[in-house]
Amino acid sequence: MQPRNMSMSGVVDLAAVKAAGEAKAKAEQARAEAARHGGPAAVPPSALVIDVDEAGFERDVLQRSAEVPVVLDFWAEWCEPCKQLGPLLERLAVEYDGRFLLAKIDVDANQMLMQQFGIQGIPAVFAVVAGQALPLFQGAVPEGQIRETLDQLIQIGEERFG
Repeated sequence: MQPRNMSMSGVVDLAAVKAAGEAKAKAEQARAEAARHGGPAAVPPSALVIDVDEAGFERDVLQRSAEVPVVLDFWAEWCEPCKQLGPLLERLAVEYDGRFLLAKIDVDANQMLMQQFGIQGIPAVFAVVAGQALPLFQGAVPEGQIRETLDQLIQIGEERFG
């Protein structure tokens, strides 16, 4: 008897379901720990915006993306649009109060990361959620569009982490 042509429609990736459950449990544990140590106080701005390099990428981005969405801002000192976008993203990170972490990556100092993300031009903004990279936008983008993108990202994060 020959096996039938089986459709993959409706198939669920159990590894992804398990990873999402683990990420949600870890996020709930982190929130419970924060509540025990002083309640839901506002996150200090210095904890919301970090500089990331190749050496700390796994620790600062990939591991933290299991708890909260991490927005990657690829920039350079000589890039004029970057000088406008960077402060806007930093302000939004503080305004969104810990619902995402902003990781700033200087492309001149981190060429390998730039190549791994396939970046052709800057500024370029990506997100990492539970270890998965998502391209968000490239170039100068109006604040309203950035807010819409961040709101969608946070919704994904809430679905993923609870």
